Amino acid sequence: MEYSPEVERYFREPVNLGSAESLAPHQIQGEAGSVERGTWIIIQARVEAGQLEAVRFLAYGCPHTIAACCRTTEKLAGAPVGELLNFAPDWLTDELTIPVEKAGKLLILQDALRECFDGWQTGAREHNGNYVDR
Repeated sequence: MEYSPEVERYFREPVNLGSAESLAPHQIQGEAGSVERGTWIIIQARVEAGQLEAVRFLAYGCPHTIAACCRTTEKLAGAPVGELLNFAPDWLTDELTIPVEKAGKLLILQDALRECFDGWQTGAREHNGNYVDR
C-alpha cells in the first residue's frame, strides 16, 4: 500500500506517542479497539481548568492509525475538553489522504476520544465540577 507523505512522516517520527504517566495529576484516559482485531488506541490527556494541556497516545495498528493519532493529539493540545467530542474523522481522511477502506480505524480513534471525555465528565461530577486526580 502506498502512503501519503504526511502518513509516512508521522509513522517514522511519531509525535505525542507514549504513556502519559507524566501527565498526572488531572489525567483522563480513553481506550477503544483491540490488538486481536488489529487496531487498539489509548488516548491520555492532562486537563487544567477545562483545557487539554497535554494529549498523548498509545496505539497498535497500521501507519494510518498511528498518523491519525499523532495528528489528532497535536490538534487537541490546548483545546477545551469538549473538543474530544467534536472529533469528526472526515478532516483526517482528507488531510492525511486515508483511503475509504481504512476509515473504520478512525472510528476507533473517535471512540477512544469519547471515552476520554466520559472519564473527565465522570471525574468532574464526582468532585462537584472540579476534576481532581483520584
